[in-house]
Amino acid sequence: MSGQKNYIRPALSDLTQGIERRELWLYLGWRDVKRQYSRSVLGPFWLTLSMGAMVLGLGLLYSQIMKVEVARYLPYLAIGLISWGLVSSIITGACHVFSSASGSMRQIKMPLSIYVFQFVWGQLLTFFHNFVIYFIIVAFFGINPGWSGLLFIPALLLVVINGFFIALILGPLCARFRDIPMIVASIIQLAFFMTPIIWTAETLEGRGLVLVANPFYHFMEIIRDPLLGGTATFMNWAVCGGITVVMGLAATFFFARYRARVVYWS
Repeated sequence: MSGQKNYIRPALSDLTQGIERRELWLYLGWRDVKRQYSRSVLGPFWLTLSMGAMVLGLGLLYSQIMKVEVARYLPYLAIGLISWGLVSSIITGACHVFSSASGSMRQIKMPLSIYVFQFVWGQLLTFFHNFVIYFIIVAFFGINPGWSGLLFIPALLLVVINGFFIALILGPLCARFRDIPMIVASIIQLAFFMTPIIWTAETLEGRGLVLVANPFYHFMEIIRDPLLGGTATFMNWAVCGGITVVMGLAATFFFARYRARVVYWS
C-alpha cells in the first residue's frame, strides 16, 4: 500500500502543477494549431471547408440511399461527423502525445501532464473550427434546439475529460510499445462503421445490444441529441458517467505507475 502511495502522490502533484501552468499549455496548444497553417491564407478554416464538403457530399448521397429527407439527415450527419472527428483525433493522437515531445521532455523539466493538456486543448480548438458548420446548418434549416441545447456543454466536457484520461493511458503505453498506435487506428476505423454516424440507430431495430455495448454510441448521442433539440436518454448519460469514473481511476493509477519511465521510453 505504501508503494502505491509513493507512485500516486507524485502523479497527483504532476497533474496539479499542470493545471497551475495553464497559461503555458493554452499558448502551446494554440501555437500548434496555428503552426500547421502558418503559410495558409485561410489557416485552420481549411479544416472547416474540408469537413463541410464531406458533410454536404455524404449528406446528399446517403439521404437518397436511406430515403431520408435532406433537412432531417444533413444536421444529423454533420453533428455526427464533427463529433466523431474530435473523438477519433483525440484517441489516435493520444498515442503520440509523449513520443512526439521526446526532445522537449529530455531538455526541459516540466510536469508531463502539460503535454497532455496541450494536446487535448489543441484538439478542442480544431473541433471549434469545425463546429462552425453546425451554426451554418442551424441557420439554413431553421433548427431551434431550445434549452436542451445547453446539455451539449456537459456532454462536450465529458468527452474532453475522457480524452484527457485516454491520453494518460495511451501516451505512456504507445511510447513503450510502438505497434499499439496501428492497433488503435484499426480499432477506431472499425468503430466508425459500428457507430451510428452515417447511419441511424433506428435502422438497427431489434438489435439494441449492438448499440448498448458500444461506448462510442453513448458519447455520440449525448453530444448530438441536445444539438438537435433532444436530451439523449438517461442510459446514455449514465453509461458516459460510469465510463468517466472508471477511466479516471484507471488513468490515475496507470499514469502514476509508469510516469517516471515515460522519458526513457520516448
